Amino acid sequence: MKNNPLVSLIIPVYNVENYLNKALTSVVNQSMKDIEVIIINDGSTDRSSDIINKFAKKNSNFIVIEQENQGLSAARNKGLSVSKGTYIAFMDSDDYIEPNFIECLYNAAVKSGADIACCNFNYYFPQKDMKIYMPLTSIPRTFSNTKALKKLILDFGFHHFAWNKLCKRSLFFDNNIRFYDMYFEDIATSPRLFYYANKIILLGKALYNYTNRKTSILNTMNIEKIEDFIKSLGVMRNFFENQRDYEKYKRRIWIYSQRVKIVAYYFILQMHTAAGNMEGFLDNITAATKSIEYFAGEKFVPSFVEVPDMPYQIVAPVQNIKIKKKQR
Repeated sequence: MKNNPLVSLIIPVYNVENYLNKALTSVVNQSMKDIEVIIINDGSTDRSSDIINKFAKKNSNFIVIEQENQGLSAARNKGLSVSKGTYIAFMDSDDYIEPNFIECLYNAAVKSGADIACCNFNYYFPQKDMKIYMPLTSIPRTFSNTKALKKLILDFGFHHFAWNKLCKRSLFFDNNIRFYDMYFEDIATSPRLFYYANKIILLGKALYNYTNRKTSILNTMNIEKIEDFIKSLGVMRNFFENQRDYEKYKRRIWIYSQRVKIVAYYFILQMHTAAGNMEGFLDNITAATKSIEYFAGEKFVPSFVEVPDMPYQIVAPVQNIKIKKKQR
């Protein structure tokens, strides 16, 4: 294995034994070979470790890190800390990639001189072994960081996901960018990467296959996840305030906040329905609304407190959401 591979592919793993063979086989089959594959086994208790070791024995470019369960963000950050590639890509261990995923993104980035290359993706339904193409809403081309970022904030044309992108490693290390220890950490992280990038290229090809499964974050929403989803808006706002650049993106952040409201309302209703109890529903809607409007409103007070591995910390808490189970 070369000391300085062109690309580091970082794959956190946690209890995905049913998907891991397909995922790692797609990595082995990459057309571009000058890559290091960093696998962080984040305290898996199933057969994931055995599967990882089987692949690692046969592939010298596989680097395996075992750690106690610390969560997705900590695993990604660990992968970043040991990476040596000029570019960084992330992959979720229940997904799989097309054979030219790395090669296409790398060639596009190098040819265009872009710091970030993004691709389209498919939704993959393992029960039916079926892929559905998810077309991007922007014409594939090269964007300035400002134009790309305005689209990213709206989640329109560009998406916050970490896994459909190839980023220069220097973006992370020159600007002290790491993943926050929270759900929806991509929403809090991707805008920072786009902000510091010189330009971003968008490919129309679907090179990544996102597996739709029952245990995904969106299919297992709970109070903590809703609160982190709302908080990610605050982290985004706080970043732009710290850059003294909020006014440039103010309108986009407000529009996006309306989408956050709709999503939060939907999942609050869903959880009340699942609990069989609508008591406190309006109180929870009000709590979510207050937090969202604060993070996108004129009364927001930015935090300039620096904490380890995170440029800034949101000090204003999200309003508490509480759901009582139906009494039997």
